[in-house]
Amino acid sequence: MKQLLALFLVTMLLSNFTFGQDDYVIEKPIENKISLTDSLPNPDFTNYFINSAAFTLKEGTVRLSNSYIIYTKGSYGLTDNSTVSASLSLLGTFIGSFKQQIALTDELKLGFSASIGQLAALPTDSIVYFAGAQSMVTLGDLQNNITFGISYYYAQSTFALLAEEKTLFLSNFYIAGQKQIARRVYLIAEGMYFGSYSIFSGSIGTKIIIKRNMTLGLGFIPIAQRQYGISSSRLETGGLPYLSFRMLFD
Repeated sequence: MKQLLALFLVTMLLSNFTFGQDDYVIEKPIENKISLTDSLPNPDFTNYFINSAAFTLKEGTVRLSNSYIIYTKGSYGLTDNSTVSASLSLLGTFIGSFKQQIALTDELKLGFSASIGQLAALPTDSIVYFAGAQSMVTLGDLQNNITFGISYYYAQSTFALLAEEKTLFLSNFYIAGQKQIARRVYLIAEGMYFGSYSIFSGSIGTKIIIKRNMTLGLGFIPIAQRQYGISSSRLETGGLPYLSFRMLFD
């Protein structure tokens, strides 16, 4: 179980700093008052808890996000279809990323993302370098959508990361979606599979809109790994709570 949780935490780092919180858009505030029964524009429709949709920031838009208090990311819309981001953490993380959107139709988008940098720098002169790439297709509108994607992560460390190995390569397939269930509340659900480690993961939770340009994410991230023996296999399970806060500056 310790190895399972360690691998999961590394995976969470890779996802959060590269693709999991990428970009979102909000409409300009409406001067007229809105009744309690009207829907609010979704200020966080281009990302889920862990993974990303294909949407990007509008040109000139700045977004700040924070997960688990110690992970911070800033993004800027170069154009309506291109976004650059920088990720920082108390662990010594500094990763830069670029994301490109291709609009096929109004409700069908393709997205591509690439990241490179330093995942962690520990006081003992231990450094973890990182590179990653992701592609995804998103179906739906700004309020409700579903995304299918594939990700590749590579990490090189000066110390043993897992199983006495200094090099870590991860790839996963994922499906993620969000659905508006109330004026300020969205349901988030994700599923991921890491074939090289037989790991199943994802998330389930709610995203709450605060005012018009902020969101609070609350949820749970389950994880399960299939362990194979000589003549049998067993399933190890675990999980972590999820907490995030994101703000958009237009």
